[in-house]
Amino acid sequence: MPKVIKKRHSKQSASQGELPSSYDQLKHYLDKNKKRSQLIMGGAVAFIVVVSIIIIYRSYSHGQTSALSARAYNAFYGQSSAADADKRLKASLDDFQRSYAEDKSPVSLLYSAAALLELGNIDEAEKTLIKFNDTYQTYDELLPISYHRLYELYKDKGASDKALQTIEKLYALKSPIFKDLALFEWASLLTASGKADQAKAKIAELEKNYPMSPYAMPGVAGADNATKGLDNATKG
Repeated sequence: MPKVIKKRHSKQSASQGELPSSYDQLKHYLDKNKKRSQLIMGGAVAFIVVVSIIIIYRSYSHGQTSALSARAYNAFYGQSSAADADKRLKASLDDFQRSYAEDKSPVSLLYSAAALLELGNIDEAEKTLIKFNDTYQTYDELLPISYHRLYELYKDKGASDKALQTIEKLYALKSPIFKDLALFEWASLLTASGKADQAKAKIAELEKNYPMSPYAMPGVAGADNATKGLDNATKG
């Protein structure tokens, strides 16, 4: 069974005129609760892993993957030296693209975008994710993952307007996947743009609709902490 698509993290900062990460935006309280922050991040990653494994397993059980895409998975997750990494990823990308050309599998297209991101081909990755979102609008299981990857891409690029538009679309999807995460990220974007009142409203919505979320649970990153953080950000 193939593993979950790797998640890439942003290392950009607001001082460079780029869009910072959600945790950076809320660091006024997360930095003071590092252990709790790790729990939040761990919970999010575990959720992504579980969801993705289920989705890919379903794809295999329904015969939606071929020997070609299986070889692509092996190349994507294969072990190699740093010098051979690009060669391995390029081979994986080629097989995923050929597999998609054969059977139009959404899984192959999403992994093509992941391979492009790993190779640093951001423009092509963006086009591929947009193509996925436009082509598979009813594919409720994978669509949230694609939108979240596209959101992260825009966030890393510092494209705050596109990042906000993408997180709004993610939250508007029928699928319940990533709803709580979308609200948390949305609040962070609003905080970064100086819209503290709107950010508070998103945190309140998060706590009301998803009280058991690791992003809203009391003692982890609840409303009191988030509201205080947003207040501090406004004053700062």
